[in-house]
Amino acid sequence: MLFPPHIRQLLPDDHPAVIINDIVDTMDLSAFYSKLSSQGNPAYHPAMMLKILIYAYASGIFSSRKIQRALQESVAFIYLAAWQKPDFRTISDFRKNNLSEIKSLFSQLLDYCGRIQMISLGHISIDGSRIKANAADEQTWHMEKIDRTIKQLLDQANQIDSDEDSILGPEKSGDEVPAPVQKQADRIRELKRIKKELEEIGRSNFNTTDPDASLMKTPHGLTTGFNAQVAVDEKHQLIVAEDVTNDPADVAQLVPMIEQVESNVGKPVILSADSGYGSGENLKCVQDKKIDAYIPDPVFQGDQRRPAKKKFFERSRFIRDEAKDCFVCPTGQELFFSHIQKWKNKQLRVYKCRSYANCPFRDRCTRGTSGRIISLSPYDKELNEMRKKLDSQAGKRIYRRRQTIVEPVFATLKNAIGFRRFLLRGLTKVRGEFTVVCIAHNFRKLTNYLRQRKMPARS
Repeated sequence: MLFPPHIRQLLPDDHPAVIINDIVDTMDLSAFYSKLSSQGNPAYHPAMMLKILIYAYASGIFSSRKIQRALQESVAFIYLAAWQKPDFRTISDFRKNNLSEIKSLFSQLLDYCGRIQMISLGHISIDGSRIKANAADEQTWHMEKIDRTIKQLLDQANQIDSDEDSILGPEKSGDEVPAPVQKQADRIRELKRIKKELEEIGRSNFNTTDPDASLMKTPHGLTTGFNAQVAVDEKHQLIVAEDVTNDPADVAQLVPMIEQVESNVGKPVILSADSGYGSGENLKCVQDKKIDAYIPDPVFQGDQRRPAKKKFFERSRFIRDEAKDCFVCPTGQELFFSHIQKWKNKQLRVYKCRSYANCPFRDRCTRGTSGRIISLSPYDKELNEMRKKLDSQAGKRIYRRRQTIVEPVFATLKNAIGFRRFLLRGLTKVRGEFTVVCIAHNFRKLTNYLRQRKMPARS
């Protein structure tokens, strides 16, 4: 060849790198430009750095050192970088120092997808998943573990001191503190400091590597991590809202996620979420927003999973008699008002069965020694309406769609993209990193959409 080919000619028009390049060029990057310094050597162009970062995450490459290697070996990376080769430290610093600015790209990409009709808002599903923090589980401490470890260290220190005294004999006084005991004493002081910090911040556990991470339950056991949240649109499984929290529970995340969906793309017609989000307050919120929601509460979900013979005494079969202020069980026994119970800033009306001692169905109804007890929530009306909706054929059909909308997205993030662990530490940085992951996921969906319709990224 008289002239070597242009690097762009080596990539097809629908290659993900080409689409990322074209779309990033249309985005407003003024927030990045305003941070550039006029002193020293010129910085790498933010657009180029964003392109290689997004393409790396979309390709399952998260390490800055691996990105640096790809800039030397991969045609797609060389094309996006225009033959420039920033080192791994530059890539890492750009990622850490521009997390808040990257957040704005998420909404810009959603705006682009909305303009090409990739978002329908017909059915939005919300879910959360625990993702491992960049911290060792062994460095996560809670009160019981701290007290147990301190006792073990004290016992070991006493034993070492005793052994040293018996070995040294009468030529030494035995008052000298052995070196192993000194090390254990230092560790005990550190554990006591951690315990005091736990008491001050009011948390149940604390990780010394990443203090913002929390101990969370996963299908594979307890792990130190964060709770990643996504809201997904049904039409093309685009992530339309995302966040990360160190609260292991999902229930407090529903309202903020709905508000973010409304801010990013608009109010959804149908909303679904699993029982982790089910509470009276949340159901009242979606009713006020006039959203057709399908969210089971934990009690209803538990009743659905019980064997058929036990469902005869499930909570929904106890009929409320407002005139007599009591509940009537399936066998006709009455549960009368007993007292007011305070629970999580709510006042519950508690009803108890008075004839449980002679009831032939007692063992099937409850395991409690005081008979069956029912607590009436201030949101009992909203909970019952939701249970009836979910128990209908239409409700079951709509709620089942949740599994095909949001759950495959986490499967894609963890298996296809390979994101199972955060690289950054601290809640603020972790949130920014997860935003990059969600942008990468949406770019993958956008690439498939444009390929199927043979549409150019820029028109």
